Amino acid sequence: MTDLLRTFTPDLEVRSAAKGGDGRTIYGIAVPWAAPQRIDANLTEQFARGAFNHQIRAANRIWFSREHIALGGALIGSPTLMRDDAAGLYVELRASKTPLGDETLELVRDGALSHLSVAFRERQNRRLGHIVERVTADLREVAVTVQGAYGDLAAAAGVRSAAEQAAPAESGFECERLCCRAAGLEEARLVLAGLPALP
Repeated sequence: MTDLLRTFTPDLEVRSAAKGGDGRTIYGIAVPWAAPQRIDANLTEQFARGAFNHQIRAANRIWFSREHIALGGALIGSPTLMRDDAAGLYVELRASKTPLGDETLELVRDGALSHLSVAFRERQNRRLGHIVERVTADLREVAVTVQGAYGDLAAAAGVRSAAEQAAPAESGFECERLCCRAAGLEEARLVLAGLPALP
């Protein structure tokens, strides 16, 4: 099994206390739908809309981390909400009141951290020409990262208060293969170094 990393960067944001809460929830699109991304010379992939719908009610079972845990990152909280939106998998990620959680919130507010990255286990793929589409996958982790493979397609849109969040639901799932999708600056550099030069 090969671990792979994928990161997305749409608008990442922290919901402020002025909007009715404690300002500890980061929200945004974790995975864009139907957005082909060249991963390396042999793989271009995208996610099908609804790829994670079987887990929507189990957001609290996913890890929320600062960089990927498998790459030396740390757990900082958990998602409180996941939703299938037209643009992609929308998430609300609550950072625990720890030094690293506080630092992460401040870095997101300042725009220094803006990329989201996911770790998942593949379940069902299909070929669309030269693109591998992830039809169904088990989400394991959402990480706030420095730089990611998908650039501005997956990022936090803001920080929100706890008062504005939906309560997480309980639901279990079993997974078999883990594929971490892009996380750190060094991994991104390795991927970029392996890509052929554009004309």
